[in-house]
Amino acid sequence: SIPQTIRTHLTRKLRIRPSPSHNKNVISTTRRLLSNNNAITRPKISWLDLRGAGLSAVERLAMEELLLRHDPLERCWAIIGVHEPTENKLLNISLPPHDDWSAQRKRADGDRVVDAYGHENDGFNRSCAVIMGIGGKAERLIDIQSAKDDGVLVLKRFSGGGTVVVDHSSLWTTFIGRNKLLPDVKPFPRDIMKWSADVVFGPAFDSWNREISASSGARSRRGRQTLVFQGKSCGLGDGKSLTLPPVEKETPQTNLLTARYKRPEHVRSDDAPKFQLRENDYVLGERKIGGNAQSIVSGGFLHHTSFLWDWDSTNMEYLTLPAKRPDYRGDRSHDEFLVRLKDHYGEHSAKNTLFTHVKYATGESFELEEMTLNDALKIADEKFGGLQEWFDG
Repeated sequence: SIPQTIRTHLTRKLRIRPSPSHNKNVISTTRRLLSNNNAITRPKISWLDLRGAGLSAVERLAMEELLLRHDPLERCWAIIGVHEPTENKLLNISLPPHDDWSAQRKRADGDRVVDAYGHENDGFNRSCAVIMGIGGKAERLIDIQSAKDDGVLVLKRFSGGGTVVVDHSSLWTTFIGRNKLLPDVKPFPRDIMKWSADVVFGPAFDSWNREISASSGARSRRGRQTLVFQGKSCGLGDGKSLTLPPVEKETPQTNLLTARYKRPEHVRSDDAPKFQLRENDYVLGERKIGGNAQSIVSGGFLHHTSFLWDWDSTNMEYLTLPAKRPDYRGDRSHDEFLVRLKDHYGEHSAKNTLFTHVKYATGESFELEEMTLNDALKIADEKFGGLQEWFDG
């Protein structure tokens, strides 16, 4: 059982269907050839962009499970977003109080502290949430005392996989597939991961790298021109313009993070290692770039990933070194094992750029059908009377 010292919310469990054994090597593809006219058709996928929706981590997970299990049209879905770790917009969730936190609840307003992103936490660490897989054991995966002292929110999701820390810099992607629409994707975790790496994320990162290489080359050829001329301004002088070096933009968030974090010297943003699927992880080189998990149900599957654009190292300290870990990790700490996408791409791109390339790659293999949050909520409204009613039921 999960210790009472941690706030937890358990989303409803899914029964994982046993997987039949098979020896056939599968080459994943989502395109099917029509025998009657030799035309290539692409399956449809509902594209749901939840950026700006203000949903929390638990609301995102609830939305995913709703679409996986209760979409009456049994559509494929691709869902992206950046989410609040703890603050709910749609769901009213009552978490049981714990006496151990009473002192922190009573902290005076003057004692409030601000995290690196400028969010007040009034005694609780609201800058992140710790999310365990359905089979996770908190006492084996989390520093219980640290989580209790900081009042960090701990959730247990409906899918398998390991434990992740999510915050405002986590880039969420989810793919829901239906066996009848994707017959070449066998509903087993490794097959699903290989399909996603081959069809979506590999092409997305390749496209991102090409974009950066092209823009870097163009900048190096053009330089950055200024209206100031050598000698004097306003065009007086010898008429030769200057090329200025790039200027790093500073924002309040940059200033807050500068004291804690600098890009490692060995990381070059213009020479990112190739994206790979290694064991059960997405990696750049030898370092992991996100956590992923699957949920397999009758007739379909869900595969979700939280990519690490950035993170606060102190939040990663809530996680202990798991007993079961990939061979290539060895005994490396989280800071040594993980890598920020920002390290490789932040000099040239904003964090949302990943979603642009994921959408492009998805559109190469699927026919995209744009959806809205209201379209998804309508499923809960019509079948259960609302998302809250489904969640509580």
